[in-house]
Amino acid sequence: MNGTSEQATDGFAAAPIGGEEARRLIRHDAGPALEALMERARKVREAVHGREVALCGITNAKSGRCPEDCGFCSQSAHYPEAEAPVYPLLSADEIVEQAKAAERAGAREFSIVTSGTRISGDRGRPGLEDAIRRIRAETAIEPCASLGLVGERELSRLRAAGLLHYHHNLESARSFFPNVCSTHAWEEQLETIRAAKRLGFQICSGGILGMGETPEQRVELGEALRELGVDCVPLNFLNPRPGTPMASLRVLTPGECLAAIAVFRLMMPRAHVFVMGGREVTLGIRQAEVFRAGADGTMVGNYLTSAGGAPDSTVAMVEGQGLALRPPATGRPWAFRGEVPHEADWNRRAVEGEPKSVLRVLR
Repeated sequence: MNGTSEQATDGFAAAPIGGEEARRLIRHDAGPALEALMERARKVREAVHGREVALCGITNAKSGRCPEDCGFCSQSAHYPEAEAPVYPLLSADEIVEQAKAAERAGAREFSIVTSGTRISGDRGRPGLEDAIRRIRAETAIEPCASLGLVGERELSRLRAAGLLHYHHNLESARSFFPNVCSTHAWEEQLETIRAAKRLGFQICSGGILGMGETPEQRVELGEALRELGVDCVPLNFLNPRPGTPMASLRVLTPGECLAAIAVFRLMMPRAHVFVMGGREVTLGIRQAEVFRAGADGTMVGNYLTSAGGAPDSTVAMVEGQGLALRPPATGRPWAFRGEVPHEADWNRRAVEGEPKSVLRVLR
């Protein structure tokens, strides 16, 4: 246990709240009730995770032409009016250089993300494995990958290459998932997460809130993640993308976002809770409050297909709350020296690439 608080000694901080209480608290999204909820979550975060915040940078290493029909995603080939860059898998050299840039900007973790159901056969895997080996050898950063629905054989090879974290979001509650995607089943995602867990990966799994689900279904997602025993919960808030089926949905209010963060923290005290995509759009000037609501991690740099906040502003936001950046746990010297660029010099192609035209769906 890191850090101390008045709750650290009585065991309260490590005791998760139950589903019934969570369903009641997630409705506390304004006024004194929200303030009390956030203060409770802050105390738990400090008791279990101390006063450090981890930053995660990503690269969209293969973009567009995805055969899945996830309604939130502009990379889906089912939505030709949605604009997203299209390019093949990046080289190992480019992935490694981006990881180094993210590390210099304060990232503890770096995730390699690819579009599509999975990386097909042996076409991309050797390059990815090479990139992972080099990231482990040449940086201190903790490598993560989000490569879709992969099996134990592929995961074993990634593990042997040195991958530490595997990311695969459930996206939403089982009861709501048919409204999100029809091309694969919610249960298929469980199989990937369980396989990665059996192999000893740190599991990163969360979802996107604000896709039309009820607050109670957000709790249902939290219950599923808790049952899986995930190590990190990335919470995204829908930033509706033009041309997708969810383009016209309203964005969540800051209070709804903060209440959800706090409830996920109280449901899973020992998990790392990261606030990721949609932070700027939904929270606006209240972004810094995510840490008071219980988050102990956030994104630095650009998102998959949209620009993120300036890296120097993200680090300043953390430090402005009296918090410090959490270094990697790989035992190697960290390249972060406190000098953070204003422009993210990694994952730039994801927001500068050519928009897609009408594309044939590839499986």
